[in-house]
Amino acid sequence: MKTAKHNRDTYLFVTTYTNMLRLSLMAPSHNVLVVEDDPDQRALLEAGLSQQGYRVSAVRDARTALHRLALESFDIVVSDLGLPGMRGDELLRHIRNVDANLPFLMLTGENDVKTAVQAVRDGADEYMMKPASVASVAQHISSAMSRRSKTIADDRKLKNADMAEVRAFLTGVQALVNSLETKDKYTRDHSKKVAAFAVRMAREIPGMTKQQIREIRIGAWLHDIGKIGIPLTILHKEGKLTDEEWDTVKLHTIHGAKILEPLSKSYPEVQRIVRHEHERWDGNGYPDGVAGNDIPLGSRLIMIADTYDAICSDRPYRKALPGEAALEIIQKGAGTQFDPNLVPIFEATYKEFPCATTTSSLPQ
Repeated sequence: MKTAKHNRDTYLFVTTYTNMLRLSLMAPSHNVLVVEDDPDQRALLEAGLSQQGYRVSAVRDARTALHRLALESFDIVVSDLGLPGMRGDELLRHIRNVDANLPFLMLTGENDVKTAVQAVRDGADEYMMKPASVASVAQHISSAMSRRSKTIADDRKLKNADMAEVRAFLTGVQALVNSLETKDKYTRDHSKKVAAFAVRMAREIPGMTKQQIREIRIGAWLHDIGKIGIPLTILHKEGKLTDEEWDTVKLHTIHGAKILEPLSKSYPEVQRIVRHEHERWDGNGYPDGVAGNDIPLGSRLIMIADTYDAICSDRPYRKALPGEAALEIIQKGAGTQFDPNLVPIFEATYKEFPCATTTSSLPQ
């Protein structure tokens, strides 16, 4: 016969298991960072939100919160506005500088419409007046995270649509480059090689981001696109160009920048790279005569890569020269035509670049 103690133990076991199951199903185990200087309110939120199924870390000030955010991953921040030292709104601005998508719930005892509006402008997803019950805070956490997830999903759809347009545009423009180069056996695959050389050198520069590398690749790939606007009679002329014809050729960088305007939103640096790819370190280049570090980095890399490929490729008036000859010319031009800070990078990598006098393959 079952005893009363046995029945009580069974009841406690079933109740405990049921509560654990309820908590596991009630809410996903999101990581919540609570920033609250009031110890009682902090303890209440930590315990209450934990019971709601959240994994909670609670700290008393913004500095500690920033430190935890740098070391750990959180799904939402719940912060008091009136924190000691750095206020909650300043914490929010710090977070938004590094993470535009982390949900943020602001708690405040200040019944001020201007404060609420400013918090939302700064990037808060939800704004609550204190005192607030744990259930109410949990509801606002759920709302903030849902709204932010939808915003991220919508932004991703827009970005994917934009990138689809960019890819279609790049495909069309590359077809134009290919048609331009296949008409001249001496420049066939020139843009592809210049892009590979420029990117290889760029990877040796500390701190380069994927976006910068990508823009340099695209800019180098399309650096001659503006020649589409130059008459073929001038481009393929075997004799010396007249001053007027040379002035016409020099317009190709301006034409190229205009053609690439549709890329300005996704790859804003590409237009500048193409416009300034014939600028010289000493300011004697074209079209604008800019000098030194005012020339985009991608343009300075292309100047070296373009020169190397021109020297190491066959031309109507001469055969290709070896890579060592290109090295000597580029070294002599350091500080005048070429960025003297990039020439050592070229020296360290140029043997990886193919030359018509060698059998090397393109760097990846």
